[in-house]
Amino acid sequence: MNKRLYNSKLEEGLSRLQCELVAERNNINTENISWFQYDLLESLYHTNGSRPAELSNNLGVSRSKISKGLKSLKEIGYIKQEKSNSDARELWTELTDKGFKFLKEIQKGHEHLSEIASSVLTSDEQALFAELCLKVSRIFEERRN
Repeated sequence: MNKRLYNSKLEEGLSRLQCELVAERNNINTENISWFQYDLLESLYHTNGSRPAELSNNLGVSRSKISKGLKSLKEIGYIKQEKSNSDARELWTELTDKGFKFLKEIQKGHEHLSEIASSVLTSDEQALFAELCLKVSRIFEERRN
């Protein structure tokens, strides 16, 4: 019996793109950072630092998982933490120079992916693809929060 895996071309497209991006992420992640650790680093980069509660909301995971992830990143020197100015019970967390350097190396991989995509998409398709990716990403994020 041949079961249909996808209900629509959209599902198939999203699934295949996700798989390819995961494979590419594995190729450029030379430090073997876990998916979750990478997401924490990216979130800290985009927010210029954050408190664990905000990271929990942004990433849609429990505070205990955030704490474990931050602890491991602190141990390898990718982040630093200090008491928050606004709430002494919270730790303000930000990237270290080593964390920034790691993300800069990962960015080179992202640039390579962008070059591949631009080689097969016209300028108009690139603009539309970027617009649609950002639109869908925003709604995913909004629904988590």
